[in-house]
Amino acid sequence: MVVDDESEVAVAPRRTRGKRNIIAASLAVVLVAGLAGWSLIQKNSSPVPKRIAQKVSFPVYYPEQAKLPGGYTLDLQSFTSPVKNGVAYAVVYSGGKKIVFSVQAKPSDNELQSFNGNYIPLHLDYQTALGQAEIGAYHAQTLVSLPVIDGPWIVMTAPSDINQDQLKQVIHALRKP
Repeated sequence: MVVDDESEVAVAPRRTRGKRNIIAASLAVVLVAGLAGWSLIQKNSSPVPKRIAQKVSFPVYYPEQAKLPGGYTLDLQSFTSPVKNGVAYAVVYSGGKKIVFSVQAKPSDNELQSFNGNYIPLHLDYQTALGQAEIGAYHAQTLVSLPVIDGPWIVMTAPSDINQDQLKQVIHALRKP
């Protein structure tokens, strides 16, 4: 350290200041990279339990919580694998009402046509980024059939009085893990 006789102020040599700048820049880079990595991990983390996801041969699509209508919540405790190569879970709304999701391997086109014809002959075609959904009624419930393009088949059942705009928002909230 050099002391100036007139002002008696300590002045650090240039080498020390340069090292400090390099250390500060390095810490800034590490901090930014760490935050970016953490953000990426958070963005890509799936609410589907790994033990459930590993039981099926396809990605388990689920609704992104941030995109659900107000008052709708993905029930993280509801994920089950009740049948071979199938996953079920629920979204809860309005004091306990549920939309139940079944995600399974997509059947053949003929089987899909047969299902839709037998279970929801009167339906509304609803185009989504994932594929064309068919929304109709079956046994006093709302039924949605959504064969995902190059993906699984998602079947949703909901109470018959569900708000149709909110149901469509739930469908749009679906995402691939």
